[in-house]
Amino acid sequence: MDHDRKHLLKIGLQRHKVPSVTSVLQQTMPLDQAFYLKRWKQRMILELGKDGFAEYTKNLFLQGKLFHAALESVFLSEEVPLKEQEKDTTVSGYLASVQHVLRDISGVKALESAVHHETLHYLGLVDCVAEYRGQLCVIDWKTSEKSKPYLRNTFDNPLQVAAYTGAINHDANYDFQVSCGLIVVSYKDGSPAHPHFMDSDLCSHYWNKWLLRLEEYTEKEKNSAIETS
Repeated sequence: MDHDRKHLLKIGLQRHKVPSVTSVLQQTMPLDQAFYLKRWKQRMILELGKDGFAEYTKNLFLQGKLFHAALESVFLSEEVPLKEQEKDTTVSGYLASVQHVLRDISGVKALESAVHHETLHYLGLVDCVAEYRGQLCVIDWKTSEKSKPYLRNTFDNPLQVAAYTGAINHDANYDFQVSCGLIVVSYKDGSPAHPHFMDSDLCSHYWNKWLLRLEEYTEKEKNSAIETS
């Protein structure tokens, strides 16, 4: 899908209030998860100050953006040019972290591609669709300052991947079906990334969880509309 079409699709859907996967998950976050997130934010503000925390989150976002751009360059050039990226200390650690995972990835079908579930009406932006050890997967690249060796450490990321998988399978712009997912958690210090593979059964499990969250979001939106009418 070319960049212009992706951009127009996103704008058009937003105008019609089609929610993104990210916004659905954020607005239906479980109470315990929201509590830990709020507590972490308060602790960071105490440590860094409001301006310092704003700068910290801005830098995290920038690092993630640069890391995704670097990975896109890697896949488009069909090689792993780590040495070329070593000059940029912002992403060199993350790229070093994922080297062992990149060796198991082939047959890239989509990069930074917009998806729209044409029945359930939600949208998303998929990092990558490619084969991981011979299985076609929706691949989500994450950066983390903390080690996340288990899938449960990735919070709502599995629901996000399942939502993207479902969207691809119900989007006429894609001529293939995906039943597996992969979450890759990379680290700035270059320590080996943790790849979390989701087979079709696990994807189905998280798809059902995603449907419940989407239903909860829809109910919230309906109630909000009634209150404001």
